[in-house]
Amino acid sequence: MEDRPVIRGRRERPRDRISVVEHGPEMQPARFTSGMWAVILFISSEAMFFGALFTTYFYLRGRVPEWEPVFQRCIAAVCEKPTAGVDPILGIGLPTINTVELLVSSVTMQLAVNAIKKGDRTALRNWLIPTLVLGIAFLIGQGYEYTRLGFLPDNGVFAGVFFTLTGFHGAHVTGGVLMNSYVLLRTAKGQFTANRHLAVEAASFYWHFVDVVWIGLFATIYVKG
Repeated sequence: MEDRPVIRGRRERPRDRISVVEHGPEMQPARFTSGMWAVILFISSEAMFFGALFTTYFYLRGRVPEWEPVFQRCIAAVCEKPTAGVDPILGIGLPTINTVELLVSSVTMQLAVNAIKKGDRTALRNWLIPTLVLGIAFLIGQGYEYTRLGFLPDNGVFAGVFFTLTGFHGAHVTGGVLMNSYVLLRTAKGQFTANRHLAVEAASFYWHFVDVVWIGLFATIYVKG
């Protein structure tokens, strides 16, 4: 009888119980793991990168006398500056449609995150699909807009800055589409749960970032510019 408490103590050591829980398949890691911090630092660096581009835009606009682009290419006798009314579709300019597409995709992306937080993988998949479709539609719309503009990247300072800003943003949207596609693939394999979905949140952070950048671009170039 005197040995029983010792045996019981060995079987019920708290350290052993913690070890089992920590290595269980449903253990939620810390919210800000090294991977999440990497995503945050990456987004921060990209924010500074776009900040430098915006600074260049405003600096050159205030210093260069001949700011307007020189139109050297016209398609179907149409030469248009990039404004919110370029290539109207049903009375709405294509850049405005692209903006609405990104804003809606940001909403669907957040709904996907909210769904997996509740453990609903089906809803996660159903919200990721329209997010991807809207992102691809934005890229197609931007590519089509490039074919309708009446200038090339080397037609003046404005043209160079315009294609640099919108081109780099389009590259970031492409990266976001690829990231969301990877998340959708993992969703189809059932790899996310209510307790393990940091990859989904990381993808959403990046997607919201590219949406915010586009709002700045739209307001600066298409509305104010």
